[in-house]
Amino acid sequence: MPKVTRSSSRASAAASSSSQPISQKLRAVTPEELESWSDSDMSDSSYGDGLVDDLDEAYPYTFHTGDSVWVRTAGGNWHQGRVSGETTRKGQTREREGLFYPVKFDGKIRKYFAPLNGEIKPDTPHTRRLLKEAGWDI
Repeated sequence: MPKVTRSSSRASAAASSSSQPISQKLRAVTPEELESWSDSDMSDSSYGDGLVDDLDEAYPYTFHTGDSVWVRTAGGNWHQGRVSGETTRKGQTREREGLFYPVKFDGKIRKYFAPLNGEIKPDTPHTRRLLKEAGWDI
């Protein structure tokens, strides 16, 4: 799965302004919790239609095993990956408690990413457009 590369200094500046990762311990989510959990609380009108205008924004989205995604690593680089079948976890995000999904990328690396931290996005035409607009060559 590809890693995107920067095509402009504007992307460099944007990546350096992104938030730092939240440091905390993650807890396993039971199957019952996972079924009833929703990072996309539709009663929260601040999320509008669920589409974001910026790559750093929280993306209230529920991912499933096998989903193709884009993830931002601690170094600020975006990589294409796939949600693995490993255990989904929960923990504190930038805004509130949220889910952290295990993603495999670059062939074998597996890390946890949270939609509410703006570090994981679904691999959609909208996300690809945001990456291109931010100066990433995908």
